[in-house]
Amino acid sequence: MITLPKAPAFRILIVDDEPHIRRFLRLCLQAESFNVLEAATAEEAITLVHAASPNLMILDLGLPDIDGRQVIRDVRMKSDMPILVLSGRTEDSQKITTLEQGADDYITKPFVARELMRRVHAALQQHEEKARQGRDDSLHTGRLNIHLKSPEVTRDNQAVPLADEEYALLRLLALHGGRVLTFGRIARALWGAGDGETNHRELQLCVNGLRRKLENEPSFPRYIVTEPAIGYRLELLPPEAV
Repeated sequence: MITLPKAPAFRILIVDDEPHIRRFLRLCLQAESFNVLEAATAEEAITLVHAASPNLMILDLGLPDIDGRQVIRDVRMKSDMPILVLSGRTEDSQKITTLEQGADDYITKPFVARELMRRVHAALQQHEEKARQGRDDSLHTGRLNIHLKSPEVTRDNQAVPLADEEYALLRLLALHGGRVLTFGRIARALWGAGDGETNHRELQLCVNGLRRKLENEPSFPRYIVTEPAIGYRLELLPPEAV
């Protein structure tokens, strides 16, 4: 597993127009030794992205000047930093659209601070892992080693035989480890255009097959985790977590 730099090296940008939310998030992040930047508007957020180059953004969608989804589009023109959306909008369609526009994760208000901090660490780790993939040929999570340039997967150093579609799906999730990929995005990557209902059934069968081969308890997966009504993510786990 990759070792993250010390937390103070990371700058977290909070973008929310509610002062009490920013204060609560600031205290949570500072308790874990992150450096914190704050913006109450989209304009302030874009200015700070350019001026301070934060490592991660926590973004509310309901900003007073510009919708938060436009902020995502603007940021993605400059930066691939993780963007965690923290929003009161709970509709699945909103979540799917936001994730497909470039957000890395979506957390609804009200939220649990511990879970948010876990998502922050996971997003930073995923970003570091993505940078490392330019140098390495594999990704490690828990007991798994997933080769990214050849169809090889091992569990506890033992080869795991996978069908072509199973490996393609696992590799796709590994390349975005820790990030939610929507059902539609996965289906398009694996099968291109096609019948959405058929693709969804095929995807479920593929995920079920992977879980039977990779998980200790397929009914309680630790690696390939479902985000209900949204998609799947590959969790990045330390060796001792499994």
